[in-house]
Amino acid sequence: MQALSLNKIIFLVIFSFAFSQRAYSQIDRNQLALADSLFKANRLLRAEKIYTSHLKTNPRESENIKLKLAFIAKAKNDWLKELYYLSSIQATNARPEISKRLEEIGEKQGLNGFKMSLWDQIYWLYFKYFPFILGFLLLIALYDAGILTYSIFQKKPIRTSQFTYLILYIAFIGLFANFPGFLNYGIITKEKSYMRDFPSSAAPVERLLKKGNRINYWFTRDIWVYSLIENQQGYVKEDDFLPIN
Repeated sequence: MQALSLNKIIFLVIFSFAFSQRAYSQIDRNQLALADSLFKANRLLRAEKIYTSHLKTNPRESENIKLKLAFIAKAKNDWLKELYYLSSIQATNARPEISKRLEEIGEKQGLNGFKMSLWDQIYWLYFKYFPFILGFLLLIALYDAGILTYSIFQKKPIRTSQFTYLILYIAFIGLFANFPGFLNYGIITKEKSYMRDFPSSAAPVERLLKKGNRINYWFTRDIWVYSLIENQQGYVKEDDFLPIN
């Protein structure tokens, strides 16, 4: 009897959770639909508030929301926010049209790090053909794994190097699939920021950064972040920039 009651309680808890999640999702969709209507009606400030509040809670709609927020920022002449939202999209799904707009903003504001380069073109190709390249690489891995498995069942001699090559190849696929995750970008938000030779306010200034400059950052030491901009490296204060991916 106690087991039956416990099962009923568990069922009710699961049902309530599922129902609340579904209801919340429906409210979420209704709110985004309202924001879209306001956006189309050119009531941008109200639409912006709704989009901003749903940016983190709707990862599937994240890119679409960021594009609209970038458009609103452009309409408000808020170039820093537009730069932030477009750079955030560029970090996860690079496209030529986004790169072109970033370059335009960079030129207009006199910023470094946004000029289109060969690296950008490689980035575009990566995102455009990623599913096909990854699928091809996985097929090769499955083929090699199949051959090794067959050889094991047939009790054929297998060299240790064959396993080593397969493991290294699978590791390479993992690195390829997570490649964007190794590139951390940030936008300088302070009017002036100093890139220093080592993590200290007493360190020599390697470069003066201005608001809107884009940096690559790698690791943190206390309040300092090791960063890179245009092949120049140094330490920037953590509070001086906003991560974009």
